[in-house]
Amino acid sequence: MSTPKKRSRPKGKTTKGRNWLLGPIPDDVFGSACDPPPPPGPEAPPIAIDERFEYLLHNPDLYTAIRATLPARKPHSVGRPPSHPPYVYFLFLCAISVFGSARSTARHFQRDMWWGAVREAVRKHLGTEEADALKPVGPNRSQWNYFFKNHLKKHVTAFRDASRDLWIQQALDMGIIAEERSRGNWVYPEREQVLHGDATVAAPPSAQTKHETVDKETGEMKRHRVDDDASYTTEGGGRKVYGNKFLSIAARAANTPHSRVILALESIRHKSRMRDPERDDEGTAVVRLVRHLLTKAPGVRAFTYDTALRGVHRAPIIAGGIVVFTTQHGGIEPHPLLKYEGRGCEGALGHDLYVAEGRVCERRITVDGETYYIPLPVQELERRKGIEKTRFSHRMTIPCSRGDHRIRIRVDETKEDSEVDPSTKKKRFNRTEHLRQIPPDTPAGRRLKGFRQDSESQHSRFDQAYPHKRVPAYGANAALLIYIGYAWVNNSTTRIMARKPVGLAA
Repeated sequence: MSTPKKRSRPKGKTTKGRNWLLGPIPDDVFGSACDPPPPPGPEAPPIAIDERFEYLLHNPDLYTAIRATLPARKPHSVGRPPSHPPYVYFLFLCAISVFGSARSTARHFQRDMWWGAVREAVRKHLGTEEADALKPVGPNRSQWNYFFKNHLKKHVTAFRDASRDLWIQQALDMGIIAEERSRGNWVYPEREQVLHGDATVAAPPSAQTKHETVDKETGEMKRHRVDDDASYTTEGGGRKVYGNKFLSIAARAANTPHSRVILALESIRHKSRMRDPERDDEGTAVVRLVRHLLTKAPGVRAFTYDTALRGVHRAPIIAGGIVVFTTQHGGIEPHPLLKYEGRGCEGALGHDLYVAEGRVCERRITVDGETYYIPLPVQELERRKGIEKTRFSHRMTIPCSRGDHRIRIRVDETKEDSEVDPSTKKKRFNRTEHLRQIPPDTPAGRRLKGFRQDSESQHSRFDQAYPHKRVPAYGANAALLIYIGYAWVNNSTTRIMARKPVGLAA
């Protein structure tokens, strides 16, 4: 038998009780310790700037989103008439993520080699008459700033929702999250059947947090432009970052470079509800977006996220019929589950079942007086779809000298779990916080954890698209528009590159 691992509470936190031991993880449906790691996928080829711009301009879904979002301007409407058609400014918005800033985009749109490409794309997708009506050059920076402030920002919600539905359809057309791909099982779903998500804090153009500061040496009063929606938040590892927080959910094809499809984006709260009443907090937004995706994408089998997703958030998504995977939150202690008394082992010989490290364990006491938890092997993750919700259970075995016992343990929230305990005023058992459908410390769990890293790559590429890794827009809604534009560039690239053979993708 392998040497048990010593587990204790994290340093620096008040502890109650004593340290405990965890037995070796058994070989079961979640994999074996001797299973080889999955082979690395092919390296993604580089893509030139002009290629990204071309892929963006020739994505027909983008023009569909534009037509569904901006209403036609009335002949006698109030305000300065736009110098260019509204769809040009949507193309300008998306092109910011290609050229890095509005200033750079305006300069590129003034040059014939880039504006000519816009005219040709308009001719192809909107007709010759529309293309011939365009001005000789694109919008300058002043024209862009006026339209962005007075028109585009008003339609951020409509553009976000129209884009999301088109992105989902793009993924389905590519065979990602599609129902016909059913070869994977619930423990080892195919890569195309797994959603991955994460939240990121995007830095605003200015790092200033106060509108006015005083020079300590000269006494001079200095005025600064401040993003009023931005604030500090703490990321993993305790690092504080300043900016606006955004949530993204995506999916991708297995072993296919440039196949990531961003499916949904949202601006989320990281201030108090009083200071930021318009947006959801992270967990609430995740649940809402995933449940919406499940209504559109029947082929989803799993969703992987980080520890920001707690049991209260996992429960409604699990009830929707998929596996929800996150690593175990730090500081969760073993929790009593039930006392099992099978035939021939009643009374003192019964089995004390606890939940430890996200899975069912049998509690024993060692000769040294320490608590020892033995993980029980799981034969199957069972799924039973009901009318209102889906149930998941572990079919497992309890080893016993009087004969092994075979039992089923629910790993979704039960009706009894959600009942409020009169003494504590809390739910009787937060099952989805303690017990996981796929335990983290298993080959199957580590595989799903690796899928989530694609979100880190996505956010990193988003940051690197702009000078100094600062999103070129003030305010949460404006920055969300920039991220939506980035997603259109990403998905337009995926639309072309994912269909090419790897050897010809460059």
